[in-house]
Parts: sequence; C-alpha cells; structure tokens
Amino acid sequence: MHRTTLKIFAALAPFLLLTACVGSQSTTKVAVDRITGNWVGPHGEKFTIAADRTFTADGLDSKNLAVTKCPGKSSEGGWSFYVAEGHGTEIGEKTAKSGSWIGLSFHGAAENCQFDLAVVDGGKALCATDDRDLPCGLDVKFTREP
Repeated sequence: MHRTTLKIFAALAPFLLLTACVGSQSTTKVAVDRITGNWVGPHGEKFTIAADRTFTADGLDSKNLAVTKCPGKSSEGGWSFYVAEGHGTEIGEKTAKSGSWIGLSFHGAAENCQFDLAVVDGGKALCATDDRDLPCGLDVKFTREP
C-alpha cells in the first residue's frame, strides 16, 4: 500500500470501528421481572415498563429517535416479548414469560411511533432499534434509573 493510503486508513479506522459497534450487540433472554421498572436513555428519554404489559414513555423525540416519529410528551402503550412462530417468523406474545426482543405498541397520538427494544448487556440495558439485524440500531441505550 502507498503511504498516503495507509495514513487515510489509519485516520478512518476508529470511525469505522465505532460505526460497526453501534448496532452489533448480542441480545440476552431475560424474564419479565428483569425488564419491569424505570429506564432512562442518554438524552432524557424515559420508559416505565410494567408487569401487566403496559408502559409509559417520555422524551422519545430525541435526536436519535427522531426517525421513529415518536412524541416528546408522555405516551403509553403495551409491550410483549417476541416469540418464534416457526419458519423464521416471530410474533409479539403478551403471555410470554421471557425474551430478548420487546415489541412496543403505542396508543393514541403516539400510534405512529415505531421501534422495538432489544435486551443487551446481559439484561442490564435495553436498546432502541428499528432494524432486527441491528439490536442498537438507533443508538439509544436505556439503563435502569438509579
């Protein structure tokens, strides 16, 4: 390789690695009680996930979630774990006791808001995604509220 090409690659390598890591996390299967509670995102996003399969959310209009068409004001809906239906198909199942992917269904004015949550970091975080191939595709990671 030419010296100039090596310099360009060396300069770009950190950015290429960062881009590759954004959505490439592996998911973790957890029980319902591991995801219920209050979760916060890096830019003021908030989720409260209840065992009765409902949730409330605030601040979902942050920069990284803008593509999801979610409101910044308080919204609510229902959630379920995705379960395998067969032949590579998954559906949201409200009675599933565990899972690694959480389907969200927003109600009211937020019904056009669309993204899922992937359970990552051994169940310590939830990542927002609009692409099942990229668990952290929207680059918003929710952690338990302290």
